[in-house]
Amino acid sequence: MKKPKEDYNDQQWFDEQLGEAVTRFDAAHAPHVPELQQFEGFVQAHKHETKKKLWKELMLFWLTACFIFGSMLWIIDRNWIWFAILQAVIAAGGVGFVSLTFGRRRVRSWRS
Repeated sequence: MKKPKEDYNDQQWFDEQLGEAVTRFDAAHAPHVPELQQFEGFVQAHKHETKKKLWKELMLFWLTACFIFGSMLWIIDRNWIWFAILQAVIAAGGVGFVSLTFGRRRVRSWRS
């Protein structure tokens, strides 16, 4: 498919009027491409930070789990009735949370 004559004239005019300025602009603002070692260093630093963050979150999870488990054992040792009440409240809260979170998806209908 050949270009129309008008497109060719427009391109020629652009090259004559702005071609040199565009070439100088491109040369002055060439993007800086970092070296390979900089990229590898960035990746290693990111991996290190991610690993550190994951270990921190894992330790927080285990600390919280131990606290909850210890509290439940303490309650079960003190009073069985309070333990049963606490378990029922936690189960009801979990069911309520799940129903509120995922129940809305069924209620929504397509509106066009």
